[in-house]
Amino acid sequence: MEKFLSQPFAIVCLLLAMLLSVFLYVIKSNASKIVALQKELTEKKEALQYSMLQLESSKTELKNSLAFRERAISIVVHDLKSPLAFLYRIISHLHVSHTKMNSTDLEKLTSEMSHTTYQIVGFVNDLLDWLNSNQLSFSLQSDIKPFNDFILTKCAVYSEIANKKGLKFELKAKPDFLLRADFNLLQIVVRNLLDNAIKHTEAGSISINGYADELHQYIVITDTGTGISNDKAMELEYGVITKKTNESSQIGFRIVYDMVVKMNGKIKIRQQAGGGTAITVILPK
Repeated sequence: MEKFLSQPFAIVCLLLAMLLSVFLYVIKSNASKIVALQKELTEKKEALQYSMLQLESSKTELKNSLAFRERAISIVVHDLKSPLAFLYRIISHLHVSHTKMNSTDLEKLTSEMSHTTYQIVGFVNDLLDWLNSNQLSFSLQSDIKPFNDFILTKCAVYSEIANKKGLKFELKAKPDFLLRADFNLLQIVVRNLLDNAIKHTEAGSISINGYADELHQYIVITDTGTGISNDKAMELEYGVITKKTNESSQIGFRIVYDMVVKMNGKIKIRQQAGGGTAITVILPK
């Protein structure tokens, strides 16, 4: 009798064991699915957070870009207003008084007109080149040229401007120094730096030097002028436009900074012990 009763009990136990195994299998299977689902949800959550961060970054970048463009436009308008007004006054004076002027005064006025129009044209060309360099289709060029020949041909007018102001213009690079660069961009950089150096130097000299070591090429423009403020140094070294002034040099500094960055270079500024500034453009070799 006990043997007969033990058989159903054994069957029941076996069934219970089977049910328990199935239950555990289902739980384990569902647990794996739950873990996989949680992992998928976590990944999607992280992807969503990354997308939101990208969107926020894009919004910030767009906001900064628009703010800079608005700032740049106001500076450009201000920068063109003064030389155009000056040119208008000269032309008006010339129109009224040209028959009464002697050759010396006439030569002085036409020289001022030539210099002013040169500055306006140069500024507009630099601005257009800067805008074009920010296009996606822009491609950096690389050539090797004698540094002194480049300065004497592309920047010769600044030697004349310095001499007319009573400043000594010195080219200190060795005659055999060769420079590798995108000379279209470099011309804009050097012209802006020379123009700013001459503008803020009333006496003394302007010098430009070029040399290289194993890794880098260096272009150093030194003046004996009034020096450069910390705000302007920040604009040149980091491409920051401050809101403290509305000077024309701001957009020029931003153009210089952007052009140097596009050439994979950087700018260093050092105040001279006896007054003046040394600005070094560092380019890869």
